[in-house]
Amino acid sequence: MASEGHTAARGYRLLRCPSCYLPPDVCICACTPKIHTPAQFWLLIHPDECRKPTNTARLIGASIPHTRFFAWYRTTPPAELIALLTDRQFTPYLLVPQGDVALFERLRERPWLPDRVPAFVLLDGTWSQARKMLHRSPYLQGIPRMAIQPGIPSTYRLRCQHCVQHLSTVEVAIALLEQLNEVTASSILRAYFCVFAESCLAARHGHRLTKSLPEMAQLLAYNSHAPQPVSRLSLF
Repeated sequence: MASEGHTAARGYRLLRCPSCYLPPDVCICACTPKIHTPAQFWLLIHPDECRKPTNTARLIGASIPHTRFFAWYRTTPPAELIALLTDRQFTPYLLVPQGDVALFERLRERPWLPDRVPAFVLLDGTWSQARKMLHRSPYLQGIPRMAIQPGIPSTYRLRCQHCVQHLSTVEVAIALLEQLNEVTASSILRAYFCVFAESCLAARHGHRLTKSLPEMAQLLAYNSHAPQPVSRLSLF
């Protein structure tokens, strides 16, 4: 059930898998990959977003084990995230549309010190919510701001993007991994996103997946070469 004062997600009363949050007949947990990347993804998530079936941030958390989620509340800053932002083992970047594109383009040059790990702070919510989160969070103001110039618009059909630069949260992570030249990681996360999106559409229209997705075969082949148990994901 939606918490008091926050918007209920469409379809939140349906029986859903507690991990991928899809109905059992289109559950994608069997093909969930475990992606290995040194890059960190820190998700600051709006409370209205965490239980939406169409949320894509959970794909990052389900597939990249060291992903971290932090609940955003205006009056309760996330102490753990604030501590991480000052931890000298990380080089944090904040992803916003108004950020510096040059920072994104320089990622292939590895502009951090040898003992630093890149950490990407993603604001997860609608674009109006993300703007509010940014402006009402003083602890975000000193982080270098990075922007992505996507080559193609978002392919996520379940949510309408009003600007060509607006990507879903998982598409931002895919673009970052690709720019870091982590070809396998970006390709596998993209395949996982495709399977998720197709499964969401099937659930929305009330039918099973009727076609064999090449991305599903790609994920199963990847998992067969790296057999590891899939951990259950909880955003908080």
